[in-house]
Amino acid sequence: MKHKIFLWSTLLLMVMATSCREESDVLQNYAANDGLGYVGADSSFAVKFKALWRALDQNYALWDYERDFGLDWDNVYDEFLPQYEALDQRDDVTDKELLDLLSKTVAPLHDGHFMAQMQNHQTGSFVSASPSTLRVKQRPDYAVSEGFQPDLEYYYPEDEDGNGEIVEHLSASTQLGSMFREFLLTNNQGKLWITKEIYRLEDLETPNELEQFKLKNLKQLNSELDDFFSLVSQNSITIQTAIRMFNELAVKYAILEVPGFNEINSGFINGGIKIEYALFRNSIVYLTFDSFSLTAYLDEKECANLFPNPDTNTEKKIQKVRSVWEKWFNTVQDLHKKGQLKGVIVDIRGNDGGFLNDFQYVLGSMMPSGGFNVGSTRYKRGIGRYDYSPLSPFRFLTLEKTHETITEPVVVLANCNSVSMAEITSLAAKVMPNGTLIGKTTHGGLCGLNPDPETYPYNYSGIVGVEYDTPIYLYLPSLAFADHEGKFLEGVGVTPDIDVDLDADLLEDDGRDTQLERAIQFLNTGK
Repeated sequence: MKHKIFLWSTLLLMVMATSCREESDVLQNYAANDGLGYVGADSSFAVKFKALWRALDQNYALWDYERDFGLDWDNVYDEFLPQYEALDQRDDVTDKELLDLLSKTVAPLHDGHFMAQMQNHQTGSFVSASPSTLRVKQRPDYAVSEGFQPDLEYYYPEDEDGNGEIVEHLSASTQLGSMFREFLLTNNQGKLWITKEIYRLEDLETPNELEQFKLKNLKQLNSELDDFFSLVSQNSITIQTAIRMFNELAVKYAILEVPGFNEINSGFINGGIKIEYALFRNSIVYLTFDSFSLTAYLDEKECANLFPNPDTNTEKKIQKVRSVWEKWFNTVQDLHKKGQLKGVIVDIRGNDGGFLNDFQYVLGSMMPSGGFNVGSTRYKRGIGRYDYSPLSPFRFLTLEKTHETITEPVVVLANCNSVSMAEITSLAAKVMPNGTLIGKTTHGGLCGLNPDPETYPYNYSGIVGVEYDTPIYLYLPSLAFADHEGKFLEGVGVTPDIDVDLDADLLEDDGRDTQLERAIQFLNTGK
């Protein structure tokens, strides 16, 4: 048996050592840094490129689609291998040089989620290239859409200019930025309370020992918070680090009993969401949210998994998100039953995707129970470049709890920064009989991803290597997603039924949202 294992390992090494670009008949293992897929890659740019090329050759889900765009993957090998070999002849390769070459190497690939990472072993740094990010920056609406999040303030009933079109609204946010702003800007708690309490204690003529102790520690806390928020504002730390540091301060100074200074549950790292409901005049019901994370709040099991042993503060935030969704859902249902519903707007501009199961809580909450077929999927099932399963219909969950099917018009608003699950929702709007997609073409990243790379690093999982660890790392689709006509839309996006620009001047000067206003016009007039 030992001889057989040695012979098999030798054959694998021979496959890795060859510079031939023919498709290998051996599936390489890229799950661990000491895997055969990386032999020699820790000290050679050319070997890194070969590993990257072969990993994509065996794992990428869209080679026939790329062929239709004129891409010859073998020619990519012939063109770029000499350039990586040239880097091996030097000892002064900069990160920028490597990034530029890596970006050019993967630029033709259309998958909207794909990311390639390569280590510069000469500097110890890692560089990452995302073709879709570069591609979407060429879109005409990218400048006005970048960083845009729906803002309804112009339409609130308290608008001084009388422009208020909203009858009622309700919102919640568990995004880290929102929680930090709440801590910094809410009267009588958090940072403002600390500042006010310091002034009060300083004004005391004869403070007692406890008051002196409290003043000293409040000043120290105030200084540490200033340093912390300076790091946050400069984007110098990750979300994980920010939550850890904030929580450490909350524990360290708990004795001061600062109102609103509570530890932040780590579940909000992946489950943070901003959600808003509004009821416009003429019974138009509106919902916007910035990520498909609703399942984490509305499904008891998923909520318990993401937020184990939640404290009172966490429970309040979870319940507030639930309350916003329930208000939207119940308003839609009630107005429909009364025959007063004019239409529904689901605004997912700038939404970066998330849980597939969220479909049941958005468009699926207005459809009959039993699921809804939006498109088809296929899997990589062999190491050959074109070894794919047949396309199979993919049925999304619709809401199982008792509810009315909404027959009134439903508008979905999207833009070039609507990604992944937001794009599938956009596609669903075009498929459902009463749906209309308004705005601009979406990002172009509909293919399915591995939701948990650390737990599921299996073959064809959409994960190659370990980020910031292995010499190369690839994040690519674990399955390909086609629309209801069997067409792939990667790198292209979902085209709206009604194309509308977001007027940057009106948005900046007045806060007016021309895409939203076009959606309201459509629901009021039918055109």
